[in-house]
Amino acid sequence: MNVLIADSGSTKTDWIFVNSEGDRISYSGEGLNPYFRTQEQISKAIKEGIATKLSDKKPDKIFFYGSGTGNESKAAILKRAIQENFSDSDAKVETDILGAAIACFGTKKGIACILGTGSGACLYEDERITQKAPSLGFILGDEGSGGYFGKKILSSYYNQTLPEDLKNALEKSGDMSLETVIPKVYEKSLGNMFVASFSKILMDFNSHPFIRKLIREGFEAFANTQLTFFAESKSLEIGFVGSIASKYEDILKEVLEKRGMKVAIVVRKPLDRLVEFHTNN
Repeated sequence: MNVLIADSGSTKTDWIFVNSEGDRISYSGEGLNPYFRTQEQISKAIKEGIATKLSDKKPDKIFFYGSGTGNESKAAILKRAIQENFSDSDAKVETDILGAAIACFGTKKGIACILGTGSGACLYEDERITQKAPSLGFILGDEGSGGYFGKKILSSYYNQTLPEDLKNALEKSGDMSLETVIPKVYEKSLGNMFVASFSKILMDFNSHPFIRKLIREGFEAFANTQLTFFAESKSLEIGFVGSIASKYEDILKEVLEKRGMKVAIVVRKPLDRLVEFHTNN
């Protein structure tokens, strides 16, 4: 059986195609969040991306895990776009948080979390989400995410509380004038992605005292809101998916351990573990 699996966020979509012999084809393309892209745009991106990459190779089953698919109507947009390109395939569209949970725990019970462009947490067991922390999005929530840290970096920059070396690094990376930045934050449909892009500095200056303090505060906010939502947060294993969690795993473990919580696993990219799961089950 030929299987195509996708892990999609607002910024990027990673695909892996595995044929019946176990041969793989990998591809990375643009994010396909249906809150920010129309069905036509998603279908076009799939056609010009993974469908072109696969050429005449056809998947029997497609497992798509993506952000913005928790709403049935939005998930339907994605499924239609996929089927426009792979009409003979059995396509299944699920949330990114379910993909994170499977990558972390397989079928075991646990609390799975995402720290990506956005953030989220759920209680999981046997391929099912049994409880989910409220998803308040870019403006009201997403503690500990790229968007959350991007807002903090931008606020510190314009309020002149950002250390000089970090300030210089931002100015070298692009035009930081308010005339350029503010319209991109408030007037563009992908404002969350633009703001999250400033969290790149977290990777470039990962040992900087200011950054490490910022990370700790963001993880504390995540733990205090999204993790304490679950009554079992101190008795169950907790797993994380995302580059920020992976880069600052030491701080993450310290923050949770102080609250009597246990980090069982941190997965930078869940796709390989999703492939393993779906090709072995």
